[in-house]
Amino acid sequence: MTSTPSPTTEPVRLTITVTPEVHAAFRRLADASGMSMGKAMGEWLGDTLEAVEFMAEKMEQARAAPRLVMQEMHAYALGLADETQQVLAQVKKREREGRGSASGARSRAHPAPADPIAPRPVIRGGKSHQGKVGPRGGKSS
Repeated sequence: MTSTPSPTTEPVRLTITVTPEVHAAFRRLADASGMSMGKAMGEWLGDTLEAVEFMAEKMEQARAAPRLVMQEMHAYALGLADETQQVLAQVKKREREGRGSASGARSRAHPAPADPIAPRPVIRGGKSHQGKVGPRGGKSS
């Protein structure tokens, strides 16, 4: 009995079609990093694997229960908006505190936070059609 190699142990070679802009961007990345374009693209795709898996899962769920997935995405967007509002409020507060001192430096009573709040990573799906209308329609500019 022969076994098929696991996709995680044996690389799979692909032939893909990309736009000239995508080709140019990956050519620059490959040249800057000193590797082949195929390797640069492969590493980039490997680095975004978690986002691809997330999108694939959501698309599979959307086929089975589109309303539920849309509700989840709506809740995710609302949560992201809440997080953004909190960060903006903190930025405004820091700006007000900075303007409050005559010398422009922070007073010792209000030292700078030791660990600034880092933004949460955002996984974006879909792709920009850049003014082109795809087979399913969409925006045109």
